[in-house]
Amino acid sequence: MGSMLDAAGADVQSTPATTRRDVLLAVGRIALGGYWRWEQHWKLPPDFGLHQPRGLMFAFQQSIRYPTLGVYKTFLQDVVVPHFHLFGWLVFLGEVVIGTSLTLGVLTKAGALLGTLQAVNLFVSQAGTPEGPWLYVALVAANLIVLVTPANRQLSVDCILAPKVGAAASRNGSLLARVLRHAM
Repeated sequence: MGSMLDAAGADVQSTPATTRRDVLLAVGRIALGGYWRWEQHWKLPPDFGLHQPRGLMFAFQQSIRYPTLGVYKTFLQDVVVPHFHLFGWLVFLGEVVIGTSLTLGVLTKAGALLGTLQAVNLFVSQAGTPEGPWLYVALVAANLIVLVTPANRQLSVDCILAPKVGAAASRNGSLLARVLRHAM
């Protein structure tokens, strides 16, 4: 059996079992990234589905009508809805970054952290709606799994860049290299 490097650039013993596990984690990560990208279809710029029966404004209105937290309802009414296009861009760009990061396995841990935070946001926003909380519970769990497992050891850009970033972090203690190593 050979060895492989994890995203931090450390040697990891490669066995058929770990390789299978790592490939399954990578496939799950890629599928999760694909889900984040696919979910853009109903909230695309420039209008973010404003005039669609189930666009982004509909989701905001559902969250206001069926609030999970009163403070979140107030935030949506007083800040988000009046600045709909700004928040439309923030949601769109954030979810594109999450989806791209997870699909390509580039800065995977950072993408999974952002995905977890966005999934928690969606849970708080949508848990009280008729749609219910379960999709968002699953989305939080899936992002957390990618965050805490080596889901970037196979089929990822991180796997390719890890040796260089790890060497730079070890060699000269570069702050950027250390940050990148942790974001992988």
